[in-house]
Amino acid sequence: MTSQTPTPTPTPLDQVSAIIGKKIICTLDDGRTLEGRLECLDRLSNIILRQVRETRIVTDPSIYGHWHEHGNSSNTSNTSNSSSGEKKEVVIERRLSQALIPGNHLVKVQLVHEVRV
Repeated sequence: MTSQTPTPTPTPLDQVSAIIGKKIICTLDDGRTLEGRLECLDRLSNIILRQVRETRIVTDPSIYGHWHEHGNSSNTSNTSNSSSGEKKEVVIERRLSQALIPGNHLVKVQLVHEVRV
């Protein structure tokens, strides 16, 4: 009979260490999403990402005028009807080298499956 040693259960630290450098998507409580590579996670669930793409959907792009005017946003054709009329939704994206995301604003964190070719 051969005896098999049980596989140790990975600790939470092991699990987080395994995804350092991997691409993740963070959804924040204000609706923004940030996609980037996980650089750091602290004990308060604050996350640092690098090579970040921030996306937000707004119905009043004038408050983000300088991004909208310079073409750093892409318009969507989504419209929503409300009692005050139609509102056009605009997707605003920006690129950041790094971003600190406070843990108390995180709603969801997803690991992006990257296919190697």
